[in-house]
This record gives sequence, structure tokens and C-alpha cells, in this order.
Amino acid sequence: MDTVLRGAALIDGTGGDVIEDSIISFRNGTITHVGTAADYKVAGHTDIYDLSGKYIIPGLIDVHIHLDLHGMADTYRENLVENKLRAIRSAMEMELTVLAGFTTVRNMGSTNYIDVAVKRAIEENLIKGPRILTSGKIICMKSAGIEYFQGMYREADGVDENRKAAREQLKEGVNFLKVMATGAIMNPGGVPGAPQLNTEEIRAVVEEGIKLSKYTAAHAHGAQGIKNAIRAGVRTIEHGTLADDEAIEMMVADQIYMVPTLTSNYLMLQHGEEEGVPSFMMEKAEEVSEIRVQTAKKAITAGVKTAMGTDAGTPYNYHGKNSLELVRFVEENLMTEMEALCAATQTAAQTIGLEDMIGTLETGKAADIVVLEKNPLTDIKCLLNGENIYKVFKEGVLIK
Repeated sequence: MDTVLRGAALIDGTGGDVIEDSIISFRNGTITHVGTAADYKVAGHTDIYDLSGKYIIPGLIDVHIHLDLHGMADTYRENLVENKLRAIRSAMEMELTVLAGFTTVRNMGSTNYIDVAVKRAIEENLIKGPRILTSGKIICMKSAGIEYFQGMYREADGVDENRKAAREQLKEGVNFLKVMATGAIMNPGGVPGAPQLNTEEIRAVVEEGIKLSKYTAAHAHGAQGIKNAIRAGVRTIEHGTLADDEAIEMMVADQIYMVPTLTSNYLMLQHGEEEGVPSFMMEKAEEVSEIRVQTAKKAITAGVKTAMGTDAGTPYNYHGKNSLELVRFVEENLMTEMEALCAATQTAAQTIGLEDMIGTLETGKAADIVVLEKNPLTDIKCLLNGENIYKVFKEGVLIK
């Protein structure tokens, strides 16, 4: 039996014109028709939703989260939560995420493969949640501060050890691999601009992923680390904070996707040490805050493909509030409202390699559909209010 949604203004995720008085139909989780009411004749045995006055967008995609971090002010305190309880909490966070309109997320590193377990629970319909792409543990060199996230990193030095580390993650069934090309903001001793794994080490990880048709993402703040990662063959640059002109040119030339994650810095600065954010995080966040926005603006202007990712789970960066990244894009004048929506739909799907399945509302794609009470093209902040998320369909199944 077909399900038909009719009467809403439809924003299909391609950046094209809004379809007024639209009809979208789907069967067995797949879209069968998208158009105007005049283009479609409703047949019998059809489940019809009259959505006049509402707005339809594709299911949103957050390409950078940490599902087993929960927004604690000091991320070290996550280590004090026992793993089994942490997995249950992660499952609850993923339900909040899908109810907020995010039908797909890419998890960028979890403690002891919690992401793999939660993904399986969702796929087996034990819990509600988005489609999850997993990376398992983050592959990094031996460095100061890694112990701040116990169980999240796989330390590896040298080409052979990095190759082995990649194979360990692949054995767990992850969807992609993640490496640390530079230091980090959120662990003590991490220097964001300093390169970490070198080109040959990263290439070893990339090569192992390619064997199973899986790509590699690189955490990279500093310019040299970004260049090392691109030369090694990664698909995405996470953060890209200190990218110089050469690094930006390389991203454009090699069609590398960048994920700025503006929300994480923004929320640290909003809450600060007085609300428990550690001083070492604040020092580094303050140092790179303006630079991060300026770099994102320069990269977008240059033509770097830029996707929406929040770093959800970092201090005060709560799951279910993922749309704040879209608000940041618009308020920082990096994108229009339509461009921001595309960054969380079409471009995000391309970033994670699922553009043939999700990201736009087109015939033959998964029926990941969000129905809104308000128009996000005139008020992008409406996505932050759960009351405005009227319905959520994931592969045609009504979640909300």
C-alpha cells in the first residue's frame, strides 16, 4: 500500500524551487513519486496524510557526532560512567536525535565499540534511532592526553601498526575509518595545529579501508596535518580549523569534503569555565574560535564541499539539538537557509557516500522525510524546537 503526503510545501534537498501544494508517495520504504498535486492521481488502498500548511524536508544528516558522549562539561567524567550504562544512555540519545529530524548520523569515534552495538540495536528494531555509520575507535599516534577519553582511541605508531589498527576496526564491522592527522582541542596536551600521524601512516589506514570499499576520515585542525591527510587519500577533513590557502586549494582539487563543526567551539565559549568546561579546553577554544569561522568562510567561498556536522556529545553539545550547526551557518553568514539545509541533506549524503540512497527527496530513494510546522527557509531556528517537528519518517516508517 502506498503512503501519500499531500498539501505541504516541499523542499527536496537539491537547492531547487520549493514545490507548493506537493504530493510525495512511498511504498515499502522507497519514494515512488514526488511532484505537485496536479501530477498525481491518488489510487485506492492508499494511506493519505493531509499536510496543508506544513513543510516537508528530507531527513537531516549529521556527519560528525560522538553518540556515547553526552554533553558533560568535562568530557573526562564520561569515563566514570560504566560501559553498559553508557550504551543504554547512548541508545536514549539516539532516540532524541531521530525525533529531532535527524534520520542519519555518522559516529566519529566511540568507547569500546558502543557505536557498533547501538547501531545493531536500531537495525534490529529494539530501539528507535537514526541510521548510524560507525567508525569504532579513532586511530592515533601515541601522544599526551589520549587517556582523557579511555577506550576511544587506538594508539598506533609506524606504518605496520597503523595497518593493524585499521584491520582491527574493520573486523568489528565499522562503516569507515577515522585517523588523527593533528592534535585536538579537548584533551590535555593536544596541540590542534601540530601534525600527528604522518602521510605514510595515514595511507596505510586508507589502503586497508579501500580493500573493503570503506573510506577514511581525518580529524585535522592544522594546515600541515590537513595536507598530509589529503595526500594520503582521505575522503573528509573534520574541523579544518587552520587550513591555509594551499590546503584549501588541495581540498577543492581533490574534491575533499570539509566538516567545520562550529557548534562545539561555540558552546564551549557560551558556557565557559564558570560552568565547568576545563581551562585547557577553553584556552584552545578561544584561540581558534574566530579563525575557525573565517577558515570555513574562505573554504566555502573557494568551493570546498562543506557538510553539516556538530561534534554532538562535546561539552553542552546535546544530542537532539543538532540543528544548532545550521543556525551557526546562517548566523555567521556562511550560508543561506537553503544552502544550510543542503549541507545537512544532499551534501551530507555525498560526504558519507550515501547520495544514491538518502539526502534528497527523489523517486527511488529512501523515504526519510521530516514534516515541519514552520518554514525553515524563513526561520532556520524552528528546527531547534521539537514542537515544530511534526512527523518523522525513516525508510517510510513513522517514527514520530
